[in-house]
Amino acid sequence: MTDERYDDRQVWLPALYQEQWEPLVRLVALLVSPSHPDGSVAETLVRDAMLGMYRDDPTFHSWSHVVGSLRARVATAARVAQRGAGGSDPSSLSHRETGEEADGPEDASGDPGAGDSVPEEAGGGDADLLTGLTGLPHRLREVIVVKLYAGVSIAETADILEVTRRVARRRVVRALAELVRICDIPPDTDVQEPVADRLRAAGERVVSSDRRDEILRRAREMREPRGSWRNHALVAAIMVAALAAGYGLSTLWGGSGDQTDPTASGVVSASDLGTSSADTSVTTMQAGVQVFYLGRDDGLIYRELRTLPTVGDRLGTAVAAVLNVAPLDPEYISSWSGGQVKEARVRGDRITLDLSQSAFAQFRTRGQEEDAIQQLVFAATAAVDNGSQKSVRILVDGSPNLPLIGKPQADFQRARLNAVAPLWIDTPEAGTTVSSGPLIISGVVKSGVASPTWQLSSTASKTVVARGGVETLPPYGSWMRWHQEIVVPDVPGEYLVRFTVGRTTVQRTISVS
Repeated sequence: MTDERYDDRQVWLPALYQEQWEPLVRLVALLVSPSHPDGSVAETLVRDAMLGMYRDDPTFHSWSHVVGSLRARVATAARVAQRGAGGSDPSSLSHRETGEEADGPEDASGDPGAGDSVPEEAGGGDADLLTGLTGLPHRLREVIVVKLYAGVSIAETADILEVTRRVARRRVVRALAELVRICDIPPDTDVQEPVADRLRAAGERVVSSDRRDEILRRAREMREPRGSWRNHALVAAIMVAALAAGYGLSTLWGGSGDQTDPTASGVVSASDLGTSSADTSVTTMQAGVQVFYLGRDDGLIYRELRTLPTVGDRLGTAVAAVLNVAPLDPEYISSWSGGQVKEARVRGDRITLDLSQSAFAQFRTRGQEEDAIQQLVFAATAAVDNGSQKSVRILVDGSPNLPLIGKPQADFQRARLNAVAPLWIDTPEAGTTVSSGPLIISGVVKSGVASPTWQLSSTASKTVVARGGVETLPPYGSWMRWHQEIVVPDVPGEYLVRFTVGRTTVQRTISVS
């Protein structure tokens, strides 16, 4: 498929099925259980992932982006399916359920043997590699299956699993070390090629049925023009229910808006966050909600300005969004994967957030939890007074004891400025469709850094269309606002706008209609 048609879901869905159905069914079957791959379960997961992506109808900037997005969805689906299987899997999930509660690659010690609980030795040499692999914690198993079976790079592996490259690399090292240990293989043995061979052989035994007609039929049933008022109303209702009930959605409608002065925050209780069918018919939207994420590659803090359904008040909306709303920009990730805001209140200089235990379930190390809490701290303080003067107290189901940190000695404050990206782009959103002609791009940049530069290039021809410097406004505190006008060519297609400050580059993909 050529990149010219990647943003037409009527085109990419059948092309995606033709190209990716069989390999992804095999990949998912191996992700769930390398030693006992189940094609029928995998087919259902891949089918639902394809239809979910069709329904969401996201904006893609290349065919590889389409494929990468589907791979990430099926990897997530396999992870959820494995967790939900409990101990019923024929290959015995009992050790995996124990081991998955810790993620050794993030341990500060870097010891590949620390953190996760792993099964005892299989004792059969490399003939039992797949059995040993099946027994690894899912987060270690999936990185091996994706990298070795799919034959992709560390960067692609990280994108599929939605982790940083550093985390993916460490998980590979740790997984291979554990696999060698439990299979009673000499420690210095390189088992990557034998594991890849066995995964390929196991994958070839998975026979997928033809479900093309079923998928296209279901797609036709859910088809509705993107951007219609019905679609917006439905998604708004789904979003407010998701934010209130604590469900994460992979893609949510968003919009941009001027950053407004925050409203005074009162107490938002769990009952306030409840939603009924009558409530959703009069859902109000808030523009300019600041939602904070981490850079996929650098781990720095970034923000997106989103238009979201109101949940309680601005504080409740912002905190619920951090827990449940995925970033629009593919260069960002969130440490959170869902959770409930039971209470959000402000008293003096303290913001108190009471979150559900389930919100912390995915964290394996103290460092992960601390990074995630910073997303909340930035969002909460921005929602209340658009600054960093207030402290944030985190409770878990009413308790001050956090799962991996314990009881903090003090409230949380915003991280130092060196943990924050030097430049944020506020408008337009990632993937925005614009008309040719003048386009204003705006954001903020740290005071005292080198003057930003910008570059506009065509993703199709890989050629630079225009470049220049960015003029900033007078500083306010540690930041300066900037507004840059660029002239968008009258040639339809995808364009990439890059802003560079020192060694940091922040980019936006835009579509020209």
